[in-house]
Amino acid sequence: MTIKKLEPLPIQFNDDAHKYIWEPSGDVMAYSVTRVCSWDMSDDKRANIEATKDVWEPRGKTVHHCLEQFLTGEAAADPGDYSDWVEPLLAHPFWRDFKVLAVEYRMCDLKRSIGGSLDALGIFKGKTMLVDLKTQKSADARPYSTDRQMGGYVSMLADHHPNIWIDECRTVWARPGKTTVGRAQNPAICCCEFQDAWWNFAGSRFRADF
Repeated sequence: MTIKKLEPLPIQFNDDAHKYIWEPSGDVMAYSVTRVCSWDMSDDKRANIEATKDVWEPRGKTVHHCLEQFLTGEAAADPGDYSDWVEPLLAHPFWRDFKVLAVEYRMCDLKRSIGGSLDALGIFKGKTMLVDLKTQKSADARPYSTDRQMGGYVSMLADHHPNIWIDECRTVWARPGKTTVGRAQNPAICCCEFQDAWWNFAGSRFRADF
């Protein structure tokens, strides 16, 4: 079956509030995929992430935007201070065999009130592949598991496009001077990881109400 490029869903994203809004009903999603996936993050780690937001947020937004422009064939975006991340990312041979189906695609889970945006969906050497882009501050930074997050996107994609079967997930690690494409991640395992995260997240919120 030939899969065509995906049309945008009727979802508005409020960047300042980081909220997804389902336009047909006006429903505002209560949670994001990222929030659900970080249910077990320690208070210290969460505080440290917030304290360094001025470092990682502009880097992440810029590199993601540059990749989006590249994959959609739009005019090249200015990498600014992040050319060391952007140049090896866009030059990586992985993209030569990647046929784009969707980029920065907004989705939601209306039943659980969750919103999220996948970075890229495409066909890679005959496989339908979900790609997540991560930026890290140093060239020798270690990768970490993105299975939970991938599972959130796979689940929501199945809700909106049940005819699309994801064969494989991969994380692309953009670091200064070098980009690495991660190992293949099993979509079924990713979905199980996200489902487990959701039940723990929902359970922790339920217990907090009592």
